[in-house]
Amino acid sequence: MTKKKITIYDVAKHCGVSVATVSRIVNNADYPVSNELRLRVQASVRELNYKPNMLGRYLKSNRADEVGVIIPNISNFYYPDLIAGINDSLIHSGYNVLLCNSYRNPEYEKKQFLSLLQKQVKGIVMSTVSDDTSWIEEVNTDGVTVVAIEQPLYAPTHRVCFNYYGGGYMAARYLVEMGHREIAFISAPLTYPSRRQRLDGFLAGLRESGIELTQNYLRISDYEQEDESTYEFNIGCRLAEKLMQLDTPPTAIFCINDMMAIGAIRGLQNWGIRVPQDVSVLGFDNMTISKMITPALTTIDQCTREIGVRAIELLQKSFENPGTPLETVRFKPKLVERESVARRS
Repeated sequence: MTKKKITIYDVAKHCGVSVATVSRIVNNADYPVSNELRLRVQASVRELNYKPNMLGRYLKSNRADEVGVIIPNISNFYYPDLIAGINDSLIHSGYNVLLCNSYRNPEYEKKQFLSLLQKQVKGIVMSTVSDDTSWIEEVNTDGVTVVAIEQPLYAPTHRVCFNYYGGGYMAARYLVEMGHREIAFISAPLTYPSRRQRLDGFLAGLRESGIELTQNYLRISDYEQEDESTYEFNIGCRLAEKLMQLDTPPTAIFCINDMMAIGAIRGLQNWGIRVPQDVSVLGFDNMTISKMITPALTTIDQCTREIGVRAIELLQKSFENPGTPLETVRFKPKLVERESVARRS
C-alpha cells in the first residue's frame, strides 16, 4: 500500500493552526510569530516528516537566480576552464548555472538560447559557433543581460574576447627569437575566426622576421570530429609525424592549441625525436594539464578562467545597475615558458 504523502494541510491540522500560518513559518524564518507557535509548527513538520514543495516555492517567489551558459562542446578542454571561472564567480553570489552544450550546431544553439529565455534566467553567457546570429535581434531579451564570449553576437551585448591575432604573432616572434627558422604550423580546420586569427598573426610575425611559411610546413587537418579532446590529440600526433617525413623537417612546431601540442609531442616521441632538444613544440591555451606532461609545455596563455570571471563581473554589474553601458573587454596574450621550446644555436 502506497504511503500517503504528507501535505501542508496535514501539518496545519496536526498543530491546530491555519495553512497560511504554517506556510509563512516554513517559508519565512523572519515571519513575526511567537516563539511557542514557531516551535510547535516546526515540531509538527519534523514529526510528520513534511517535505515542502521547493519547486512551488521557487515559482511563487518569481526569483530569477539562474544564469544560462551556452558553449560549443564540453569535450574541448578549453571550456571546462572557462566554466570553472564562471561557476566560481557565481557560486558565492547565490546564482545557479544552467549549462547548455550546443555540440557546435547553430540550430541547437538557437533553441537553447530561446529555452533559457523561457526559463526566465537573469543572464546568458554565450560562446557562439554561428556566423549569423541576426535572429537574436528579433527575440525579446528585455530584462536578460547577454554576454558574448569570443565571437560577437549580432545584437547589443557585453563581450569578453581575446586577442588571438596577437597570440599568433607572439608565438612566431618567440620562436624566431629562440633561433628557429624552419617553423611549422599545425591546426584543426580553420572553421572558427579565432583559429584563422591565430594563423594570420603567426604569418605576420614570421614575415616581419623575413620568414615565409611554406606549404610543406603548413598542416591543416581536413576533417573535424565532435569528440574534440581525442580528435585534437590524435591529429596533433599524426600531423607531427608527417612533418618528420619531410626531407627538411622543421625545428619548431606551433600548434593551434595545447591538446594538439600534446599530441604532437607524443608523435615526435614515437619517432624517437627528443622534445625540445631536436624539435621544439609551442602550444596555445595554457590548459592545466600542460604543466603536468613531460616535457612541460611552453604555451600562449589565453586567460581562459579570467575570461569566465570577467563575463560574470559584467553580468553582475548589469544586474545591480540595469542602465550600465555595454562593454567589450579584450584580454592580451601572455607567454608561459616551460620546457618544450629550446634555443637553436
